This record gives sequence, C-alpha cells and structure tokens, in this order.
Amino acid sequence: MSSSIPAVIRRPQDVVDLVNTHPARRGGAGIALIALGGVLIDAYQAAMIGFGNSYIADEYGISSGAAAAVNATVLVAALAGGLLARPLIERLGQRRSFLLGMGLCAIAAAAVAFAPNIWFVLACRVVMGVGLGIDFPLATSAVVELSGSKSSSSGRSVNLWQMGWYISTTVVYLVLLPLHQATSVESDLWRYGILVGAALSLLVMVLRYVFIGESALWAARRQRWDETVRILRERYGVSAVVADDAVGSAPGSESPKVRGAYRVMFGPAYRRRTILGCVVATMQAWQYNAVGIYLPVTLGGVLSGGLSGSLGGSALVNAAFGITGGLLGSLWVQRRGARTLSMAGFAVVAVCLLALGGLGSNAPWLALLLLGLIIFGHAAGPGGLGMTIATLSYPPSIRPAGVGFARAIMRTGSIAGLVLWPMLWDNLGTDAFFWLSIVPALGLLTCLLIRWEPIGKPVDDEDAEVLKRITVVSAGRA
Repeated sequence: MSSSIPAVIRRPQDVVDLVNTHPARRGGAGIALIALGGVLIDAYQAAMIGFGNSYIADEYGISSGAAAAVNATVLVAALAGGLLARPLIERLGQRRSFLLGMGLCAIAAAAVAFAPNIWFVLACRVVMGVGLGIDFPLATSAVVELSGSKSSSSGRSVNLWQMGWYISTTVVYLVLLPLHQATSVESDLWRYGILVGAALSLLVMVLRYVFIGESALWAARRQRWDETVRILRERYGVSAVVADDAVGSAPGSESPKVRGAYRVMFGPAYRRRTILGCVVATMQAWQYNAVGIYLPVTLGGVLSGGLSGSLGGSALVNAAFGITGGLLGSLWVQRRGARTLSMAGFAVVAVCLLALGGLGSNAPWLALLLLGLIIFGHAAGPGGLGMTIATLSYPPSIRPAGVGFARAIMRTGSIAGLVLWPMLWDNLGTDAFFWLSIVPALGLLTCLLIRWEPIGKPVDDEDAEVLKRITVVSAGRA
C-alpha cells in the first residue's frame, strides 16, 4: 500500500529495495504461471512433437532417429538463445523481449503445423528454440520481481515452473484425446496439436502484456525515472519521487551499459553458486529426458485400449506424479531449502533407477510405479530447483545472465538424455538403468559438496556492488 510519505529514489538500488519489500498488488500463483508461460509452451510443444516423432518419420520418409535429431535441434537453438538473452533483455527491456521470445515460438509452431518437408520442420524448430531460450530468463526474473525477493513466497513462486511443466504435458494428452476422437487420420494429430500450441502461445503473449508489463528494475537501470515511478505506483502501490541529484537525472545524461556479467558469475563471490545451479539443472534434465523415453514404452506394454488408452494413461501418470510432485516441491522449498530438496529428489531417482535395473521387465506394473516415483522425485526435487537456485543466487543486474547461462547448460543434459539413452537402451536393455543412476548420483554429490542455500538470502542487496563492477561504458538514452 502507498505510504503517505513518498519514497525518494536516487539510484537503481533504491528501486531494487522498494520492489524487494513490496510484492506486486496483483500476484499469486496465477500471475506467476502467466510470467512462466514460456515454460508451459516449451513443455507443451516438446511433448507434442515427441508424440508426433514416429508420424513425422513416416510422412517424410526418414528414420525415427533422424526425426528425433531434427526435433532435438530446438534444444541446441535454445542453448544459443539462452546465451543471447542477457544483451537482448538489457537492450529491449522485459516487455518487448517477452513479445519477441514468445512471438518466435508462436510463429514457428504455426508454421510447423503446415510443414511441407523435414527441412521446413528443422528451420521452425530452430526458430522456436531461440524464442524459448530468450524467454526463460525473463520469466523467472519477472516472477522474483513480482513476488519480491525478500518475500517468503519468492522461492515458491519461481519453483512453480516445474508444476506448470507437468500441467502442460498433461494438457497435451487431454488435447490429443478429443482430437483423436474427432479425426480418422491419426497421422495428422501432431499437426493439429501443434497448431493448438501456437494459439496458446498467442494467449500467453496477450496475458503477459496485460498483467506483467515492463520491469521496474530495468527501467531504473536505464534511468527512465518517470517510467520507473509509474510502474512502482501502478504495480506495487508504492509512491515515489526522483531526487534532483538522482543518478542520470540531469538533462542530457547518459544511460549506462553493462559488460562482464559472466566474469562476475565465475568470480570468487558467485562461482560456487553458478556451479551448483548449472549442475543441478543439467543432471535433472539428463535424467528426465532419458526416463521420458521409457515411460511411453511401459504404458504401451501394460495398458490396453490402443492409442486412447496410452494417451489417457500418460495424462493420468503426469497428473498423479508430475503435477503433484511439482506442487508439493513448491510448497516444501521455502521450508526445506532448494539444496536439501534437490538432494532428496536425486536420492529418490537414483534408488528407483537401481530398482528398475534389478527388476528388469518381470513386473511391468511395478516398473510403472517406480517410473511414477521417479517423476514425483524429479518434480518435487531437482526438476525445478536448478532454475530456482540460478534465479535466486544472483542480484537483478546479472540475474538474466545467470538464468540464461544455467538454462543453456541445462540443454546439454537434455541432449545427452535424448541421444545417449536410446544407445544405452538398445545395447544394454534394462541394465541401462544402472548406468543412468550415475546421473542423479552426481547431482546428489554436487549438492553435498557445495553448501549454498539461496532460499531466504538477501542477494538483491548485492546489486549495487555488482553494478559497479559491470557498468563500464555509457551511451545515449535508449
């Protein structure tokens, strides 16, 4: 609520302090999920294109492995997009960068639905990947800013992206079920489903434009003081005035540009935080993408009802284990801590993988339960926490760079899971689960060795000092 005495702003850190202690008036899980809309679209399109992989291979006369390689290009492009995110966000601001990232996703998805050949699919997947890579650092940074980093809900709100991921994958199957009933051409289902995803991307763009808008922190760093004061008043209910001696308030003053965010991230103060966030994010991506290959096979072996039964079973498993795990993880993280919860999740996944390796294919329903527990342990534990650690470990000035870098490195884990797991599976069968258990074990070991817990830490108070280290040149006002 607005104070009777306006806050005085002299520098960007004053705005950081105000935002940290004044969560947005329109907040909560709904606004957090709107901000995280790019994650929902990422999950939706990944699951939808995965469903269509065999149909794409048949239609364009290529092998399933080649189709999977084409689809995996989105991960490589997203890696590049994540590394490009910080300079784009710094130049364009939150609102325009949101439109750019999700706009690329919407255009590419709509185009894929009408793709005449596999090369067209490849080009569209690259465009979509770049858009998703740009979007994610924006999304998590926006959630922290809207909830206030000193708020008890900050870590919980950021970690909602994991629950959102499983909501989206569940929606995929719920979209495909009525489409399957409505059309007799099964091979076209993936096209219809992806077109629905394009429409959902446009919806996310509109909702973000209305409810999220521009970042007060970005406006302050760019010395757009009138815009900063307006955002504080309208979004946070904070009355503020700009002091006559505010940084850059004089006529003709210039806006700062920043360089060296990555140098700071790997400097003594932030190196351990960067390593922890990147390793947790990468290992969770590796284990998820590998296990995701086996889940449809198991469902096809234990469930009856053809494609409808498989789709319904997939929706049920994702809702029962994935959404539940993501929700509970978001509720537990503030009390248990991101590091401890990551360790617990990695431990559950490792134990279940070892059990699957010993079980083999002798008890398919028990195997399905173990796979469900892997999804639960992943969703409640490290599945979302790699990004939560990265988001909450850095002050606002380098947060997009930190999240973008962690997300980019995470994509290497996704690629490893998609590419290496089928090779292990073809050569070793269920013994491959023993080898895969090394992945969560490495994640668990890293968490044990690096004792950094970002939940509850006032990292935004470090922003002024970091800005001094990365502000090196000045340019005309943007």
